[in-house]
Amino acid sequence: MKKIVAILTLLFITTALAIAKPSDDKEIIVKLGVQPQNTISVNGDDENMNVGISAGAEFFQYFGNIFALGAGAIIDLPRNFKNKNLKGSLSCIPLYFGAKARTPLSGFNDTYAFASGRVGYSMPMTNLLDSATGGLYWAAGFGVNINFVIIEALYAIHNFNYRLISVNKNAPYSTITLYVGLNFE
Repeated sequence: MKKIVAILTLLFITTALAIAKPSDDKEIIVKLGVQPQNTISVNGDDENMNVGISAGAEFFQYFGNIFALGAGAIIDLPRNFKNKNLKGSLSCIPLYFGAKARTPLSGFNDTYAFASGRVGYSMPMTNLLDSATGGLYWAAGFGVNINFVIIEALYAIHNFNYRLISVNKNAPYSTITLYVGLNFE
């Protein structure tokens, strides 16, 4: 299965590069999101968190008409655990590099669908654990740009280590976020 995905990805990239036109498009994106799904692993148990709010900014530079590279930062505002026995909140700030591939939709100016990927470092902030240190952040998503409005769905994993009563653990924290933002080209 991995070989098929790798071959299809290589085929997509090769085709896109072959038809790409030179472009100097730049995007500065400011966005706000809602996270209806938040799950963290605490002591080996998956714990759901309340709905959260996320906000951030990104910059992308297009190389050709289809591919872009960029960077960004997001802040996941503090949210509490749904489990009432766990008192405290969790917030993360990921800093990341991103890649984007877009496909212009015919008949519309400045309207396109896109797929995006991110990799970076996520810093957790919590008042539940004795201490927490950041770790690898990665995310994948898709969306649409309609004139200057961005609508995006994103799945992300924040990895971090924490210390709870003298025991060190690894805590993957996953989110699904629905963003709406403004694109300043």
